[in-house]
Amino acid sequence: MNITHSSQRGALACLSLCVLLSSLGTSIANVALPELARAFGVSFQQVQWVVLAYLLTVTSLIVGVGRLGDLIGKRRLLLAGILLFSLASLAAGLASFRGLLAARALQGLGAAAMLALA
Repeated sequence: MNITHSSQRGALACLSLCVLLSSLGTSIANVALPELARAFGVSFQQVQWVVLAYLLTVTSLIVGVGRLGDLIGKRRLLLAGILLFSLASLAAGLASFRGLLAARALQGLGAAAMLALA
């Protein structure tokens, strides 16, 4: 199959955006922690779990997700990771504090797929 130069650049741009988006998931939450603590009425120590839920999930699952991608197909699992990350982002925006923690863990699973398979 002959892949044109422009489609290669497009694929590379999409894969790069996957890595960027999953990396931004950590940084953006760090900036918002003080406001999240005020909005949800929880302590700063409690709201730090918003970042930790994401990071713990990504770091603990990234190798396993990469291996699963080898077994069932990288493209299919990458698309599933993008979908999961997107849906979890929507859920995080609509959630209570405990729901936000669960949504961030799901985002971490999607991000693990995006980082490992992109």
